[in-house]
Amino acid sequence: MEKRRILINSVMSVIQIVVVSVVLFFLYRFLLGTIGAEHFGIWSLVLAATAVTQIADLGLSGGVVKFVAKYIAREDDQSVSEIIQTAVLTIGLTVGAVLIIAYPLIKWILSLIMPSEQFPLALSILPFAFLALWLCVITSLFQSGLDGYQRFDIRSALLMSGALLHLLLCFWLVPKYGLLGLAYAKVIQNASVLTASWFMLRRLIPSLPIIPLKWSRALFKEMIGYCINFQIISIASMLYDPITKALLSKFGNLSMVGYYQMASKMIQKLHALIIAANQVLVPAIAGLKEKIPEKIQQVYLASYRLLFYLVFPLYSFVIISLPLISKLWVGYYERTFVVYAALLSVGWLLNTLASPAYHANLGIGKLRWNVAGMLVTALLNVVLGIVLGVLYQGLGVVIAWMLSLALGSSVIYVSYHIHHKIPFGELFPKSSRMNTASCILG
Repeated sequence: MEKRRILINSVMSVIQIVVVSVVLFFLYRFLLGTIGAEHFGIWSLVLAATAVTQIADLGLSGGVVKFVAKYIAREDDQSVSEIIQTAVLTIGLTVGAVLIIAYPLIKWILSLIMPSEQFPLALSILPFAFLALWLCVITSLFQSGLDGYQRFDIRSALLMSGALLHLLLCFWLVPKYGLLGLAYAKVIQNASVLTASWFMLRRLIPSLPIIPLKWSRALFKEMIGYCINFQIISIASMLYDPITKALLSKFGNLSMVGYYQMASKMIQKLHALIIAANQVLVPAIAGLKEKIPEKIQQVYLASYRLLFYLVFPLYSFVIISLPLISKLWVGYYERTFVVYAALLSVGWLLNTLASPAYHANLGIGKLRWNVAGMLVTALLNVVLGIVLGVLYQGLGVVIAWMLSLALGSSVIYVSYHIHHKIPFGELFPKSSRMNTASCILG
């Protein structure tokens, strides 16, 4: 039953990524033709700036997955209900307060990094971006609860429905209201997915009230140690995109930001597609830790070998297809998009290899090296981004991000092999060496 559930979750996660990627393809093509690359760059910058306020999440969205899975393994449904309610009350109030306080700061930051003639337009969509973010943060807690129950299939169905709804709303609202229509569509999408996620979660946990009311101090204290480490990871990863886009805006222009957004979204969707099976293993490994901990390394090695076998052919195929993708998506060969996507492909390929170790650490509950890897990535992105941005403008910023991804990720999988005494030869599985060499030569 456990293997069947993992298989269903993996398949649904893959289908979700494919569907959402296809939706994004049509959405971005539509937006480029409707509002243009420059206005799309404005939307991208505003979202990146507001995302920084997610530091108030406290890491609880990631902690909910582990602790829900833990108490399900112990058959303690009451604690599961209280974990979710405690997380929702804590994050809803905390993030809401931070958003209100941060509004003047985000406004000031945007005034520094944006051309003055575009600043009023960015300011008009900022409140909607804040509201969409708050709804998204609450939704992530509900979906983490579904993940803890290993119901990734439900989560995937909700996210696919939300993506399709967003596409239809954009077709309707963007021609009428421009960039504001895009903001309206995002708020409606997030509110709809939030409502549906809460409804599905309450079907799994009948003891959940319609409105979360119970806050457990004991469970909050139990979760917070794990969640603080998880939050450091989240903060570091949240800073990647805003910093890269800010540096691109500084050393390049808004059109570069827009094409970077497209390239980044495309490669990240491929990345998410490849690691979908690893994500569903987090609650499974948390359950194994409670029942059969000796099987964890067997699961890790099987996951890593499969991932290694897949990543080189997939990313190689994307790189050689980029000119065609540009013509289909942008409408013509756009060199900036092609070069950025090729560089990001190399960086995310090497980052993907860290996924099995990263998710195994999450399930086990030992996050020190995950934190170290993310902090190294964030620090290198700033330092190398400034240095290479001065030397090579926008191209240098993207090269810096590629190098940061590759080097920071290596900290995670190298440390995992050292700590668990796994031979380094396993980082280059024999069964995949010929396949990898062929892809590199090709």
